[in-house]
Amino acid sequence: MLEEDPLNMPRDAFDDIIEKINLADSPVGIDARYTHAIIITYLQRISARLDKLEAMSPLSATPPPQTS
Repeated sequence: MLEEDPLNMPRDAFDDIIEKINLADSPVGIDARYTHAIIITYLQRISARLDKLEAMSPLSATPPPQTS
């Protein structure tokens, strides 16, 4: 699911996310469930890419600095 551009994915690809954020009485003028599903999917893609980059970084094995 995360390789495809979320704007080109069918709505049913977002069913799991939509079920989690569903609010039947929403007063907004857009399809908020669909929009949020797209945004969440983009964020998942960004997070996965960041995880890969961090794992490749030579600094990833270095513990964070101590603060006092």
